[in-house]
Amino acid sequence: MVLTQRSYVTVVSGVPRSGTSLMMRMLEAGGIDPLTDGLRKADQHNPRGYFEYEPVKKLANESSWMADARGKAVKVIHRLLVHLPNTFEYRVVFMDRALTEVFDSQREMLAARGDAAAGQQEERIVRALAEDVRRVKEWLAAQTNIRVLNVPYAEIVREPAKWCGEIARFLDGDLDERAMAGEVDAGLYRQRRE
Repeated sequence: MVLTQRSYVTVVSGVPRSGTSLMMRMLEAGGIDPLTDGLRKADQHNPRGYFEYEPVKKLANESSWMADARGKAVKVIHRLLVHLPNTFEYRVVFMDRALTEVFDSQREMLAARGDAAAGQQEERIVRALAEDVRRVKEWLAAQTNIRVLNVPYAEIVREPAKWCGEIARFLDGDLDERAMAGEVDAGLYRQRRE
């Protein structure tokens, strides 16, 4: 079998705690190499790792590393997507999760390290995140070099096989969908609000 040569950069994005690390793990299991440096170690909040790449944090000022991301998957927080250099093609897998659950998950992480930000008001934070996401998605829709697949976190946990098929089609096939689905662990879906 001849594997698809992806000339674009696969970007996994969303707000923090929306399932981006899970998606990176799934893509790696499916056959797309992650661009990661392994500096941020797994912990009780992400026991299977974060899949981060430190240079992404400076994307607004330095993007020469993006050439290394072609054909791979890289995790980029939602707010930094607007700094993607327009000289590349991108497929963005955007993780959508209920923002109240995101808030709960972030609060738990902050509280665990004794950060006073854990006491922030939920309504204000959720409203700000919703506006952030709205603006970013509006920007993404206007870009001719970017295609987007929105993936609901709760649904991927509930129906991993279905969503692995959707993701594989979006990324030109040749992915091991069974291995991808095998990375989904419903036990790690904490802070559910149903």
